[in-house]
Amino acid sequence: MKKIVIAAAVASLVPGTAFATPFYASIGSPNSLQHVAVTTALNLNDLDYDENLHTPGFDMEGDADTIGGALTYWGSDGVEGQRYELRYQKALRPFEGNRARVLIDPVLNVLHVNDGKTAVLGTLSTGVEIPVQPNWTITPRVAFGASDNDGSFGASSEVLTLSATSRYKIAQVGRGDLTIGNMVGWSTTTNIGIGKDPGVYFKEDVWAFRNGVAYQLPFKGRLFGGRQGSIRASYTWTKLTGDPQSYEDVHEAAVSVGIRTREAEQRSGSEQLRIGLIYTHGTNRFSHDFDFDAVTLTIGYRF
Repeated sequence: MKKIVIAAAVASLVPGTAFATPFYASIGSPNSLQHVAVTTALNLNDLDYDENLHTPGFDMEGDADTIGGALTYWGSDGVEGQRYELRYQKALRPFEGNRARVLIDPVLNVLHVNDGKTAVLGTLSTGVEIPVQPNWTITPRVAFGASDNDGSFGASSEVLTLSATSRYKIAQVGRGDLTIGNMVGWSTTTNIGIGKDPGVYFKEDVWAFRNGVAYQLPFKGRLFGGRQGSIRASYTWTKLTGDPQSYEDVHEAAVSVGIRTREAEQRSGSEQLRIGLIYTHGTNRFSHDFDFDAVTLTIGYRF
């Protein structure tokens, strides 16, 4: 009864969060289009590190392709489900002699709730990765996401996100590398007709501040016939401000193992397979009874 009263109070006092469930598809949920946009903008579990510890900066060799997938099991107060993700990134250097790269990231998510509801969410994010120094990059981005939400997953189906990300790498911290990541982003719901009309539309605006650290350590020995490998651990915290949301603090802890897909002697730093695990915890601002927890298995291949 207590939880029903809390939910009713939230819906009456904050209309924009009436649908702010763990599967809210637009803004405010760790399963939302807005969260996909900010995690794409700052993903400390991605694949563009240079494995050579003698190189102080990031691996920005030029054109690169990354394809990845993720399987998430999530739950909140008896509401459980899965999220299936496919993502691709194209990194290209459009101007010869300029180290800046254009990044294009289409992301597709299928969000399923165990009571039978399913939604498809698509996001296209593009940005320019600008090297300020060899070990420091700044990336402004714009992302637009839409879903086939018919009202079962919230009160809007389109989200526009503008963001700027900084990543700073400190090489040779012990035997590994430390990376500090910071991002600020602004997201707003739109109703231009690309996503499915949910029937009821609420205008929402939020600011996201995403900060984290990652530490990568190379394995001492060689793996699988002379191939180099590394282990990476990261922590990221996302804070939302602006229009009230149910999940304004989201914490992510991740660990992953990367293996070069060619022998080390061939020096193919661009080809790498990485497999990882992420634990996500979202704190519900109204009641801890509705806190969000998820475990995600990830795999990515850069070539």
